[in-house]
Amino acid sequence: MPAIPLNESLPDHAIRAAVWNVAPELLELIEKLTAFHGDVPQATLHQLRLDLFGSPSWATALVAPKEGRLLGYAMLCRQYNAHLGTRVMELHHLFVRPEARGRGLGRALVASASATARSAGCGVLTVGTHPDNRRAQAFYPELGFQAASVSGPRFRMQL
Repeated sequence: MPAIPLNESLPDHAIRAAVWNVAPELLELIEKLTAFHGDVPQATLHQLRLDLFGSPSWATALVAPKEGRLLGYAMLCRQYNAHLGTRVMELHHLFVRPEARGRGLGRALVASASATARSAGCGVLTVGTHPDNRRAQAFYPELGFQAASVSGPRFRMQL
């Protein structure tokens, strides 16, 4: 995957696919995003190893490292829309450390997520937001996302 540089405020920065050695810090960022939404973190390093680096992988993590530290990440999950016959990539998580916000990092992560989805043959990139996250709801349309209405109630079964 090609590196995507950030704007001038972070000139030596590039987005890249996560590798195993960043998994502990990636887990820390996942826990921060989970806590931000008021949820209890349940992800583990073992599960990240299986899901991101196992065969087959269930998800893809893009990370934004700078000077030996992760400033942010995007988590992508593959989906399939059978009635449209379209591969879909879900931007499941997008997180930027508070001190790195406002410098184009979120935009760079989304651009890399879009490029990753296209290279996987996806015709659609989707993202959801918490109903109260007005900042995210304003951010995504600025990047070209269009609001999509949910077609009906969704259900889940704990396995």
